[in-house]
Amino acid sequence: MATAMSAEQRFWGKVVKTDDCWLWSAGATGGGYGAFWDGKRQVRAHRFSYELARGPIPEGLDLDHRHTCPKLCVRPDHLRPATEKQNLENLSGARSDSQTGIRGVTYHKVTKTWCARVTHNQKMHVLGYFKTPEEAGEVARAFRNLVFTHNDADRI
Repeated sequence: MATAMSAEQRFWGKVVKTDDCWLWSAGATGGGYGAFWDGKRQVRAHRFSYELARGPIPEGLDLDHRHTCPKLCVRPDHLRPATEKQNLENLSGARSDSQTGIRGVTYHKVTKTWCARVTHNQKMHVLGYFKTPEEAGEVARAFRNLVFTHNDADRI
């Protein structure tokens, strides 16, 4: 008679290790994160992996993926505990509804210029209006580097 696999054995059977990320290959949540049944409840796969390797996630913190990782990455050293604010700072690019493709840059129809703006601590900072989206993007990036602590993509 076969013995039942442990939750850890079942978990690793659903992970594909690439040269960089370890990708969850089973079900996912509506938000795109891996979903895993640990035997008691459904948990996010990256959280399960992190806790196997590093122990409990500190109370009140989320896990932040390395900015180059997809949400399905479960490699523990690509994850770090972070506040919700820090997690939001570490985005890898413009919002999906961006018309410019540059984080923090919008087109201002009235002045026909490119506006640089950054939200920090729930306050929108308008940083100026520029002739090119690239110029506005550089101003937004520089400001994020002054006020954000977890914006790894901006610091490359």
